[in-house]
Amino acid sequence: MLNSVRIKWNQFLEVAKEQSPRQAVVKSIDSYLHLNRIVVPVYNDLLSMKQGAKADDTGSLEFLVIDAANAASVCGMNKTVSRRLKEAYNTGSGYYAYAVVSKGEIIGDIWCATPGNVRRDPIHPDLTWLGIECGEDDAYMFDLYVAPDSRGKVVTSYLLGNALRHLKESGYKRAYGFYDNNNLPALWIHRLFGYTELAKRKVSRVLLYKKSEVVASGS
Repeated sequence: MLNSVRIKWNQFLEVAKEQSPRQAVVKSIDSYLHLNRIVVPVYNDLLSMKQGAKADDTGSLEFLVIDAANAASVCGMNKTVSRRLKEAYNTGSGYYAYAVVSKGEIIGDIWCATPGNVRRDPIHPDLTWLGIECGEDDAYMFDLYVAPDSRGKVVTSYLLGNALRHLKESGYKRAYGFYDNNNLPALWIHRLFGYTELAKRKVSRVLLYKKSEVVASGS
């Protein structure tokens, strides 16, 4: 619980610095109080995965897998405090991250839950309200982050492309995820890599209570 509070507090400070204190307050409230938000669950068939866009400007980027074995040694590479705290918290929960490194610094990451590493069912709380059931050969990726000064470049496609490739090479057949319906960059990147959209869901949350329902066709 204390770790979660520390992460949230540092996220608040980061948004306040990057945008404004007012926007930080709005986002903090919205994360615990929202009604009828539309989200799009998706999956990628790794056996027929699309390559995605090829970019020439990736020579300075490195791909890194972060798990419990190396989390402590790479912690200092992440300059974003909330992400650094998440490394310790998430790896302790059995999750691992795919990361992009540039000039010795982690500038983006995405977290992953797999049945082989997480010993509980479901392997992540999101899966219940997303209506997703992960099999033994499936993975769930969540919480994609790219540093503000690296957004809108090739970092996201480099990260997601390498993450999907690593999952495929590790023997997984499907990778699940989701994005907000009004997030156009997320829509673009998921379609770029050939994700299939599942039924949209309407999600509401009041503090710790959360519910979702399938959006009726045509609504």
